[in-house]
Amino acid sequence: MKRLLILSLVMLCLLIAPVNVYAEEESLYDDLGIEDIYDSLSKDAKDSLAAMGVGKAGEGTLSNVSFKSVISEVLRILGEQLSSVIASCCLVLGVMLLYSLIDGFTSSMSQGAIKEVLSVVTALCVACMLVIPVTQLIKTAGEVINASSQVMLTFIPVMLGVLISCGKALSGSGYYALMTGAAQVVAQISSKFIVPMLNVFLGVGICSAVVPELKFTGILNTFSKTLKWVLSFSFTIFSALLTFKTLISTSVDNVSTRAVRYTMSSFVPVVGAALSEAYKTVQGSVNILKNGVGVFVIFAVAAVFLPLVLKLLAWIFSVNILKSVGEIMNLSVPCNMLTGVSTVLSMLLSVILCVAALFIISTALIMTVGGAS
Repeated sequence: MKRLLILSLVMLCLLIAPVNVYAEEESLYDDLGIEDIYDSLSKDAKDSLAAMGVGKAGEGTLSNVSFKSVISEVLRILGEQLSSVIASCCLVLGVMLLYSLIDGFTSSMSQGAIKEVLSVVTALCVACMLVIPVTQLIKTAGEVINASSQVMLTFIPVMLGVLISCGKALSGSGYYALMTGAAQVVAQISSKFIVPMLNVFLGVGICSAVVPELKFTGILNTFSKTLKWVLSFSFTIFSALLTFKTLISTSVDNVSTRAVRYTMSSFVPVVGAALSEAYKTVQGSVNILKNGVGVFVIFAVAAVFLPLVLKLLAWIFSVNILKSVGEIMNLSVPCNMLTGVSTVLSMLLSVILCVAALFIISTALIMTVGGAS
């Protein structure tokens, strides 16, 4: 009779465990504010995620994602961004061809003053065609960085709650402190430093082309190299710090989890082993939720940055082609201006890729390291 009672209690715990696991996962999904991550995205980002087949966080995020859907969405966004880039670059190319044609007549007439005036007028025309779209790109970059920071600031408390629920309290607290600070610092730096400085250096590059006596090209190149080195160094240090802190805290959390399971198994009479396994099953279900939320945020950050990255790549490629055409035509003034614009766009692309990599890699790291014990 005693053995039958013990067996009945064990079977009852095993039958109840899946129900409790499912209820725990649903309760976490409702209470942790996972829906707020999706609501923090812009309409364009939501449309991109839907086109790629990405579901909402925790609800079969990758169930409908395929390589074809992702590539199709990338090509669609690229096609939308190329239209405005090609239109602006065609206007610049037309001005360069007109300048080359008129320059041939002035050279045959040996009128140096007319040639100098023509160079300045051409440079100003090219500047007018490039300044507005490039400054708009810089402004958009600041907005995109702020939007991605808001997504991360919405996601970080959710991930903290999920990590605590699956027994990773120390890992969650370290991740919360580092990533909250990083997201806020990135947002402040983008609005207070990156956007104003890139606008300043765009103006410096244009002035250097219009007035070659200023000799600002060296300063622009030096700043570009310094910025890229600073970004690389900062990203490396932050990634190393987050990795080491997460590894150490995860080890402590794993020891604590094993201690809890051992206590259940050893000191709870009759059903201790069953409760220990049920606790492990609940941890596994919460880890599934954690991975689903993390994957969704990775796709969400990529969807936020993707249009801007593709547009920047299209602009850099087009400007370099225009620069090559200008060099073939021996047009020094437009080529100098295009070089300055290309440098500014390269700096902007470096900043964008660094911020995107920071958010994506940190999310992937906490998903990988903070697994169930």
